[in-house]
Amino acid sequence: MIEVEIKLPVDHLDSLKEKLLIMGFKETGFSKEQDTYFDNRQGDIRVNGEALRVRETEDHITGEIRSQINFKGKKLDTRTMIRRELETGVENGMICANILQAIGYMPVEPKVIKDRTMLQKNPVTACLDNVYGLGEFLELEILADSEEKKDDALGQIETLLNNLGYRISDTVRMSYLSMLQSRKGERK
Repeated sequence: MIEVEIKLPVDHLDSLKEKLLIMGFKETGFSKEQDTYFDNRQGDIRVNGEALRVRETEDHITGEIRSQINFKGKKLDTRTMIRRELETGVENGMICANILQAIGYMPVEPKVIKDRTMLQKNPVTACLDNVYGLGEFLELEILADSEEKKDDALGQIETLLNNLGYRISDTVRMSYLSMLQSRKGERK
C-alpha cells in the first residue's frame, strides 16, 4: 500500500472536528496510541528515512488493546508524508518488541504517545491527534493500492485541506518521533 498522508499542526481540535462532521465525516474511534520505534545498532532505518514501529492502541471506550507492527518506507515526494507502508496486527505488542530486540533492533527514545480521534469519509481517514509533549495535529490519509493512484489521492486530500482553510504548504513532513527528538534536543 501507498500511504498518502499529510500532517498539520492545528489549534482547537474540537472546532476542526465539528467542521469535518459537517462535511460528512463520521467518528469511528477514540483511542490512546503508544508507538515504540526501533532501529538497528547502526541507525540504518532512520538514516534511510524509514520507520519500524510497534503500536499498542487502547480504545478509550471499550478498553480493548490491539497491537501491530509497521514498516514505513522512504518518503516518495518532497511536499508530503507519502510513503510505502506495510503493517499487520500482532497478538502481543510487548512480545513483538522483545522479538525485535532479540534479533538486534533497539528501541528508539522517546515513545510517541497520543490520544487520537478517528473520522472517516471514504476514502479519507482524518485523525485528530493530541500528541503528548507536542500538541495538536490533523492527519489526513488515503491508502492507495498503487503508485499510479497516489497523485489522485493527494489531490483529494489537498482539496479537503483547502476546504478546511489550509494549504499543503502549512503541513509538516516530520514524524512525531522526529519532532519530539528535536524538541528534546532544544531543551538541553
